[in-house]
Amino acid sequence: MTRVEQALPPLISSKWIAVGDGHSLHLAEYGNPDGIPLLYLHGGPGAGCSSDDALLFDGRHWRILLLDQRGAGLSRPRGGLDHNGLTQLLADMEVLRETLGIEHWCLAGGSFGATLGLIYSGRHPDRVIAQSYWGLFIPSSEGMAWLYGPAGAARLFPDEYNSFSAGIPVKGWLSLLFEYFSKGFAHANQAVSERAFRRWLDWELALAYPGNHLLGPIDWRSRVLALIELHYARSGYFDAETAFVAALPNIRAHTRILQGECDWVCPADIAQHYGPLGARLGQDFELLTVVGGYHSLADGRMHKAVCAAGNWMLSVWHKHC
Repeated sequence: MTRVEQALPPLISSKWIAVGDGHSLHLAEYGNPDGIPLLYLHGGPGAGCSSDDALLFDGRHWRILLLDQRGAGLSRPRGGLDHNGLTQLLADMEVLRETLGIEHWCLAGGSFGATLGLIYSGRHPDRVIAQSYWGLFIPSSEGMAWLYGPAGAARLFPDEYNSFSAGIPVKGWLSLLFEYFSKGFAHANQAVSERAFRRWLDWELALAYPGNHLLGPIDWRSRVLALIELHYARSGYFDAETAFVAALPNIRAHTRILQGECDWVCPADIAQHYGPLGARLGQDFELLTVVGGYHSLADGRMHKAVCAAGNWMLSVWHKHC
């Protein structure tokens, strides 16, 4: 079957799980209720899950857990930024595992979801058997400068970056850029707010899947994504780099990371030359380049590689469990 014709795995359940601080996270389970538990970690932060994410995995074998992180997707409150940081997201994963009575599981996800999963697996090495990630975001100053500064992706997409950063007098001062968009998102004039959201989202789309543009009105999911992304960026991802570096040596799960050759959101070059990650690479911890792959899974090459990694995790699980 083609990707368009592929049938969605059966829906097992859809519910909200209270995790404290006034947040309830939406969980949709697909596939086999007796299958291997697989937690899908969406990116953004703030992207939320789509039912189509379940199509990445063979529903005959997996119990697929699509969890909307705090404020994202169908979680409540929508777009909530209070008590929404790295520490809380990691704690929520353990709340979910304990609530569902899961002893061991596999993890998969992209972009910031990959960052989150690697940190979790280093903090809870006995819980994760195998994990596959794609488009890993390195939460370093270099990673942020590449994404939002004038000397990174901006050099490859100068026109798009000029549209993104227009009106900001000091281009390399990220705190000023983030403050500018924070005011724009919250502006009382709807037209001003709409332009700010569109500029933020257009820049990300230009890097994720070059040549594509945001069409039509901006829906609530896209607004939530932009709000939460900005919230984390302004906070330096809540010192995720320190947590990331500390977690890497403790990871015991079999790990596969896929970076697209043409990923301009999280470029392969940054991941390949990041010392703490390079020091962890080995037989059970792979960093692979997908030739011609982009950041978006709308790209067929990345989609194929991610599906293959899911099957690889199945084989790892059956060997070790």
